[in-house]
Amino acid sequence: MSADPTQGPHIEAIEDGPFRYRRGGETGTRARLCSADRDEIPSRDSALLCRCGASERKPFCDGSHVDVGFSSKRMWKPGAGSEIDHHGTDITIHDNRALCAHVEYCVLELPGVFDRSKRPWVNPDGASVEEIIALCNKCPSGALGYSIDGVRGVPPVRPPTVVVSAEGPYFLEGGVEVVDPNLPEGAHDEHCTLCRCGASRNKPLCDGKHVHSSFTGTGE
Repeated sequence: MSADPTQGPHIEAIEDGPFRYRRGGETGTRARLCSADRDEIPSRDSALLCRCGASERKPFCDGSHVDVGFSSKRMWKPGAGSEIDHHGTDITIHDNRALCAHVEYCVLELPGVFDRSKRPWVNPDGASVEEIIALCNKCPSGALGYSIDGVRGVPPVRPPTVVVSAEGPYFLEGGVEVVDPNLPEGAHDEHCTLCRCGASRNKPLCDGKHVHSSFTGTGE
């Protein structure tokens, strides 16, 4: 993707470096940088956000990516991961593993629909249509979506926001654009999750590696 820095809010992934966050210019809707509790984090209109996991000033960069030898290379093979459709009586659930951050709202909140012990692991008839829609809209990575009668569901209208999740990735909402040639095909325009622990193999997206690494949010 590409972005005009005088226009809407966006995040540019600097090669082997941090994310350059811009709130958006006068002609665009300005974004908010927030903590996990949705409290605004004071910042300038442009800021460098850590994505190596080593900064002592999280969420801001302190140059530690140089000391730790951070690489922004995406390790997934081109084309790896694809969207799978799970058809139910009244709703179809779309699942794109190439986007998933493994935040696990799905398996924790709708276990009758999402059960990793089963194959297929998605049962679109395991809850009401309303519950499934709400869960898909809550999925921060954009891995889950839905269709009804062949019409693709649209995400809720939200203001542009970058949420620094607790001990996890950056949650982007409201159309904050991601500028990175490594962004995988199918990434959602309205929301996604960006790695900030430095361990993801699917950079710039989060792939859940923060759960199994030594990453902490210390310094926030």
